Amino acid sequence: MNIKLLSVIFLISLFVSSCGTQKTTLSLNQKASMAADTGNYEQATKQWEAYLAQNQETENPVNAEIYAQLGKAYFHLERFDQSEAAFDQARFKNYADADMYLMMSKNYHRIDNLSKEITVLEYYKDHLSPQGDSSFMRKRLFQTYVVSENWDLAEQAWQVLGEDSKKEADCLQDYFVVNKALKKNEKCDTIALELLKVDAKNRKALDWMAKKYYDRAENRYQKSMNYYNKHKSTKNYNKLLKELDRVTADFKKSLKYFDQLWEMEDGHQYASYLANIYARFSDKKKSQYYKKFM
Repeated sequence: MNIKLLSVIFLISLFVSSCGTQKTTLSLNQKASMAADTGNYEQATKQWEAYLAQNQETENPVNAEIYAQLGKAYFHLERFDQSEAAFDQARFKNYADADMYLMMSKNYHRIDNLSKEITVLEYYKDHLSPQGDSSFMRKRLFQTYVVSENWDLAEQAWQVLGEDSKKEADCLQDYFVVNKALKKNEKCDTIALELLKVDAKNRKALDWMAKKYYDRAENRYQKSMNYYNKHKSTKNYNKLLKELDRVTADFKKSLKYFDQLWEMEDGHQYASYLANIYARFSDKKKSQYYKKFM
């Protein structure tokens, strides 16, 4: 009888002890969540660390979301290595949420790990976009494609970019770079003009427009002069004068952009263009001035 009684008492004690451990463990998790909700991330990490240690000791399974929440708390404390490790644990357990992937992308951007950043951004695009405002992530994915010179993917990413992002100077400049790489010259013309509306001193756009009109003017000049020199006549001379009027108009358009570029840092690299334009205008003095910088 005594043996049976002792057995019952032992089982009751074991049950009470187990319940007490579970209650303590749940309390640690709840305290951590409450601390994180109030922005006390230092306290939150301590509580979650204790929670994980206790579960490891009792070999109880841990909900993957706990690792994600711990990773977010570490991120807020700028303990980025620990944050990444916690997020990796969450991913290993097939957990994902929008904020977690946002922080992961920012961390990979911080350490300049472009390949991992793209992987995270693509996963977000394919699986997590509906969870909230994805404008930042879509913009960042577009930018990473530009940096990595994935021109076709960058073009696709642009199509789903938010309208506000498409009006920003940095995105417009990147899209200009994409279309230049894809040799879509007419589109570059349009983008360059749009870019100058939001950033009047944008060097890439000014350079593109200046050279566009310069090349068109110089090519027309060479072609017209060569044709006239081979087929001299009064009729062709009159045609030449009309062509030279068009040449002058384009050189003037080009000059408007080159003048702005000249005032910028390293603007002297455009000296040969300016010298030639003024030579075409028969302005020897100005042409000689710019030749000094060649």
